[in-house]
Amino acid sequence: MNLKIVCVKWGTKFPALYVNRLYNMVKRNLTIPYRFVCLTDNPEGLIPNIDLVSLEEKFEYCWTKIELFKPGNFSYDELCLFLDLDVVIPGNIDNLVTIQPENKFVGLLDWYNSRKTPHYNSSVMRFYGNSNTHLYSYLLAKLKDGTSRWGREFDAYLGSNDKVVLWEGKKRYGGDQEWISHYVYPQKEIKANSFPKNWIMSYKKHGRKRLPKKCKIMVFHGFPKPHEVNNDYVKEHWK
Repeated sequence: MNLKIVCVKWGTKFPALYVNRLYNMVKRNLTIPYRFVCLTDNPEGLIPNIDLVSLEEKFEYCWTKIELFKPGNFSYDELCLFLDLDVVIPGNIDNLVTIQPENKFVGLLDWYNSRKTPHYNSSVMRFYGNSNTHLYSYLLAKLKDGTSRWGREFDAYLGSNDKVVLWEGKKRYGGDQEWISHYVYPQKEIKANSFPKNWIMSYKKHGRKRLPKKCKIMVFHGFPKPHEVNNDYVKEHWK
């Protein structure tokens, strides 16, 4: 298996420390041979063993993740497991690689409002290289022909009007995960192409008091981030 563990670091939201700690957590918790890859606009401070791919498009914030699907960044024989920088890995993640090996994309079913309208949270994604390049090419084509446009809104995390949204006609995409959820599969197929719900959990929803037994990855979406909590299991594993 030609496996790549992939992350994205853009701008100043996360320092190199977050990439390096993710690298260390993967090294401790994955027994399948792999290469660790970071898509970034600034490699300063990253561990030398990390392979680098340059971010070239003028995407911002979470939208930089769409470059994961840029043709040529990865090849068809490469299985890519993407991990957001703000995750904590408390145990073995081999099963995230081996589950549903035939699927072109396996995603994280979002923890909120997914019963009626299933959609993905893009904190953890697994895909074959070059198998979902339409997620990238559609976006560029729609921006070029004017059928889609960028917008700005207030963002509580940033504390400014720098949240980037995409308008496709009257349809609003609040971030990359909404775009991915809309175009990677028909909505009725999203649940069948998702990781088991108890493997990847939300710190805000599931992990403030304790680490759930079957949790393989804890996601720190929004506030707080791992460096901001005084939690024993986070301090044990986020290093």
